[in-house]
Amino acid sequence: MCFFTRRIRFFFNDDRQASERVREQEFVSAVNRLKTLRVTPEGGMSIDAEEIREQVIAARHSLKHFVR
Repeated sequence: MCFFTRRIRFFFNDDRQASERVREQEFVSAVNRLKTLRVTPEGGMSIDAEEIREQVIAARHSLKHFVR
């Protein structure tokens, strides 16, 4: 391993727990699956509210066995 790579890993080491890194990756994957996500040149984001509503309803339906 070269000197530069070792320094990069030393200064930018990810010390978070594995579960937190997995959770972040799951979030990124979920955002990437959004069909109507738009990013403006200034860095803002917008999404169709109907798509979010549909996903919430689907999630509620698939997880309703956890709620009495």
